[in-house]
Amino acid sequence: MDVAIATFMRAHSMKNNKVAFTWVAGVSMTHTLFPMLGYLLTYYSLQLLPILTPFIGMLAFFLILHFLYGELKEEGGTGEFHNSLISIGLILAVSWDALWSGPAKSAQVVGWSNLQIWASFILVGLVVTVFSLGSLYAARKLSHVSLFKISFSFDWGAWIQYSVIGYFGLLAFSRYTLSIDLDWPYLLTLSFVIMYAIMRWQYVLFRFNREAVHEL
Repeated sequence: MDVAIATFMRAHSMKNNKVAFTWVAGVSMTHTLFPMLGYLLTYYSLQLLPILTPFIGMLAFFLILHFLYGELKEEGGTGEFHNSLISIGLILAVSWDALWSGPAKSAQVVGWSNLQIWASFILVGLVVTVFSLGSLYAARKLSHVSLFKISFSFDWGAWIQYSVIGYFGLLAFSRYTLSIDLDWPYLLTLSFVIMYAIMRWQYVLFRFNREAVHEL
């Protein structure tokens, strides 16, 4: 669902079919390989190297923070993919939770055959592909309908998307770095509040600077 939301909200940046292909292929691949990697790390080595867990949480948090900073400072808020690094950053941002699903997977598959275990990873990747293509198609069909830009020039669509992405950063940092297992509704709400405050403050500063230039 996070992939579907991110795809729908970012469809305006994927008018180029090459960029759209990069996105769909990227999220499908990461949602196939990340759970597999997380499962293998848990099954074979995570218990032997628990000291790495806090650093993995910090890495995820700062990568997402870097992406959001780059997005928010873009003049005009177009949110276009300017280079492959940014698109890869977004793909990783919405895929970190897939990596964290690996440890849970190891507990879920007790009693499964090897074929069922490995086929389940491929099935998840196929489902993500269908969801992302469906969201992209729907967004392009509805591109003429202005549902996500409401009054006061606040981009509600970007707010939803950035808040969902920010949630993954908070989840990784709290669970793996701080060892605090908060329920997801609290973290998601916190992310929405933080992103709203940042984006509203950014808009106020933009209006102030524009009025100051106009007076000069």
